[in-house]
Amino acid sequence: MRAACLFACVLALSPAPVIGLSPQTPQEDIGFGPVGNHRIETPVFTDAQVSALLTTLDSLLARQTDPAKWAADSRIHFWRLMNRLQTGRLTPAQEQMVLARFDTYQKAHPADAAVIDTQRRMVRELMIGKVAPEIVGKDYDGVEFKLSDYRGKVTVLYFTGQWCGPCRGEYPYERLMLEIHKEDPFAIVSVNSDAKLETAKQAKIDNKLEFRSWWDGYAEKNTSGPIASAWNVTGWPAIYLLDAKGTIRFTNLRQEDVLKGVSQLLEEHREQNPKK
Repeated sequence: MRAACLFACVLALSPAPVIGLSPQTPQEDIGFGPVGNHRIETPVFTDAQVSALLTTLDSLLARQTDPAKWAADSRIHFWRLMNRLQTGRLTPAQEQMVLARFDTYQKAHPADAAVIDTQRRMVRELMIGKVAPEIVGKDYDGVEFKLSDYRGKVTVLYFTGQWCGPCRGEYPYERLMLEIHKEDPFAIVSVNSDAKLETAKQAKIDNKLEFRSWWDGYAEKNTSGPIASAWNVTGWPAIYLLDAKGTIRFTNLRQEDVLKGVSQLLEEHREQNPKK
């Protein structure tokens, strides 16, 4: 079943054949325009949509009336808000609308300023259309490298770990992308949150995951490493697709959708950089 699925993914990424026409036969003028490609779209939000999301957040945050418990309860509500905000594009005015609402929350809960400021950073730095923040850290061999080293390539950034079942479910798709895009300006990098470096190393060997990774699991709580914390990752896997300029274009696609997103960004890159 898995092999059939992966084979179908390869076919889906291959150019569709022109049926019934030889290379020498001019195409008939049928009057219709060409059929467009199926694309993953990230639409611009309407003001009404953003307002509705914030109104929902207001009502959820208001449920907790104990100030001592507000910060802990708020995290799940903020996380769900961010997941939804990362499905589209915020206009500058909408971004300011969200940030202004966060200011209101901070006035009401000054002791929880750090929690709210984390959400501000997400809106300012980790939304669709933002240039991805830099990551600097060491790989499994202790060699330092940076996310910006991959500028010029369509890049998939995974926050992952062998401990995480859904993360392991991405491995076949990661291997497939490395194979079908080995001649393309493409890369995968990951931030690993396994508590033991040996676990992370062995998983990469066993699963033939031939790309570089930062080990971020050395904090007291393995999922609270400095990179995951800076990116406010609270659910695994977290997946970011970056274009060749390092701009965040898609977030949290899964499996076949990651393949589609990569193919789309590579095609866009080819159109913008035609071979001479």
